[in-house]
Amino acid sequence: MTDNKYKMVGNVPSDISVVRFATVRAQEIVALTKMIENPQTTKLIFQKLPCHMRRRAMSHNPNRMPRLLREAHKSQMAKSGPALKPKRPRRKYRRRPSRLLEEYKKRSSKMSWLETHLWHAKRFHMTATWGYRLPEKSCARGHRFCHRSVAEHCLLVDISYLCCIEIQGPQNAIIHELAPLCDPKTGPTFGASSFLNGTREGRVTIFQRNSFSRGPIGLVTFLWRHGETPDMRTLWIWCHPAFYEQFLVELNSSYGSNSDSLIEQTKIKITLNKGKLNRFRLRGPFAHSVISNLLDKEIRKVFIASQSPGFVAGVDVRDPRMILPQSRVKEHTSVPSQCETVITSRSRLWDASVRDQIAQVRTSFPDYVVNGRRSQLLVPGSELPLQPEEIPIPLLIVNASHESSDFVPGCDVIFPAGWATAFWLALIYSGGHAGGLKDVESMNFEYRICSDLCLEVDSNAGKTAAAEQKVKLMEDYFRKPPKTRTNFIKLATPFPFSIDWNRLLIDWGYQVEQGFTVLRDKKLLNTLSLNKQNLLSEFTFSYPHLVAVTIRLKHGSPRDFSMICIPKMDDKFNSPINEPIHQDPGAKERKILRQQHSSQLKSLAKKRKESRSSDDKVKDFCSDAVIAIHKEKMRSLWLPPSCNLKTSYVRPVIGFVTKGDFGLSEGKGIGRGYIVIRSVPQISASLVLVRNPGTSLYMWAEIALC
Repeated sequence: MTDNKYKMVGNVPSDISVVRFATVRAQEIVALTKMIENPQTTKLIFQKLPCHMRRRAMSHNPNRMPRLLREAHKSQMAKSGPALKPKRPRRKYRRRPSRLLEEYKKRSSKMSWLETHLWHAKRFHMTATWGYRLPEKSCARGHRFCHRSVAEHCLLVDISYLCCIEIQGPQNAIIHELAPLCDPKTGPTFGASSFLNGTREGRVTIFQRNSFSRGPIGLVTFLWRHGETPDMRTLWIWCHPAFYEQFLVELNSSYGSNSDSLIEQTKIKITLNKGKLNRFRLRGPFAHSVISNLLDKEIRKVFIASQSPGFVAGVDVRDPRMILPQSRVKEHTSVPSQCETVITSRSRLWDASVRDQIAQVRTSFPDYVVNGRRSQLLVPGSELPLQPEEIPIPLLIVNASHESSDFVPGCDVIFPAGWATAFWLALIYSGGHAGGLKDVESMNFEYRICSDLCLEVDSNAGKTAAAEQKVKLMEDYFRKPPKTRTNFIKLATPFPFSIDWNRLLIDWGYQVEQGFTVLRDKKLLNTLSLNKQNLLSEFTFSYPHLVAVTIRLKHGSPRDFSMICIPKMDDKFNSPINEPIHQDPGAKERKILRQQHSSQLKSLAKKRKESRSSDDKVKDFCSDAVIAIHKEKMRSLWLPPSCNLKTSYVRPVIGFVTKGDFGLSEGKGIGRGYIVIRSVPQISASLVLVRNPGTSLYMWAEIALC
């Protein structure tokens, strides 16, 4: 073994030439250097790291790489194209108060939010309408809960979306300029003596300037400031946001200005208080009981004696956060509604500087400070003593007026901006039940109240709402398969999605040039309701007017867009009457179109396949246009054709139901609608026939003018 070792050592040369060795190995060194500088591996830099240094998010976040390898990693990532959208931050980061505030500001910039939006968004279905994001209906309660709240408890609704317009100037000048917008035949106007002293709130229907024969703009409520001289008066007008812009245009034309924010002429100043005041509506027998929990004990006794309908009371209350109960309390016993008014209607709420000062207190004295001081009380849930930062908050309490024969007690509360959440929680904890837009519609349907929150059917805002509803109903209808759709042509339903009132008036012999209008003349309506049509001249029935009616059914319930018809003289009461099935001329054409459309789509698909194989991109065989044309044709064939409403059916149609359902307040089917004024003398014994859309049965009903 030692011999072999010495043999190997003997074979090794005694010296080596580096230059000669490098020259011989130059080709190998060049190949090795090239491989090191230009590696052929598919792994990226972050994939070559040791296992203990690797991170799952390295490919997305270069900062997780070691500092020496970041630049090389970024250059590799740049070669792969532009970076994708960053991943959404984790929920813990997004739910931080500062981030939430930024998100809320961003979302509320497109659609205005009420101050109570966050409270409602957690408990209600929200809807976007009139430029606001408003609560529509509760997630946990149905429409029966609304009825019980109004009938037995207290329903609370945030109506701060109503827009307030303030007019200041001489009393005579204000009334003179607003007179062309009001029709005295419809009721008291801005100059009525019962409203001028500022102790009661009035309501009036606004028209276009000196155009009472056309449709109205809408119904508004107004309130004069109490305790002012005729030389300088202040008037608040509350209008619906759906026609706010139109009403503002009429005001600008009345006072001769094009300004949208401020009008100054003849010592008259108009200020837009939109978003500067909050307003809550309470309806129910315990409404005043809920409100009284905000008042002091001394004022509470006087407040009980100040609840006559329509009376306006001005009171000052403490910060509701100081007296908020620890848990929700039940309502107290209701108080009498007819008493002598004691509380004055004066209030500091009319002063803009006072409102700004109170709004500043809300921001400088935040909730967490109040909660911290209340947590230090010896008795949990007790009232907090008067604080140095606290100032009295003025309220205007407007009692509900007699809007209809079905009087529902209640009141509206008006207070400065910035305090909506605090007062809302206080009223909820005092026994109020929260409601939304659907509950407002239900109150208007059951008791015919809150008409200022609803739109007139013959106004531009009402027509726009009807058009939007038509589009929505049509989309829901055509989303169903053809076999499950109701065939309104066979079932003789003229208007299944919206009512064409002009078509109805034309079929009854009217010349409709300026559109239909609803009769609002109090004297004429009183004469018609007393069945004294013989006292009216033929000239009265020559106008294309619609008359508001209410129908009541003993059996069954009317639906929206139901037809109101006149029975024949020989028809017996409660006798079954059916509309025969009509012919559907478009059924065969729909079948042929469906087959042609199917074959056309197959032909286009075949041509597209051939064009892809032949690389011919000149011709476009897209089927989008063909599908759109077929869709419009099929929809037109499914819709009922226009026909004479007076002669095309078994019984002549005299009107339609705009809102129909089972009335919980009366325990029977109720429908609110309109009929042609010329058909009123033809109604005998106050009986009519009602046929729901999509049915053939005529139901007997009693009819009464509203």
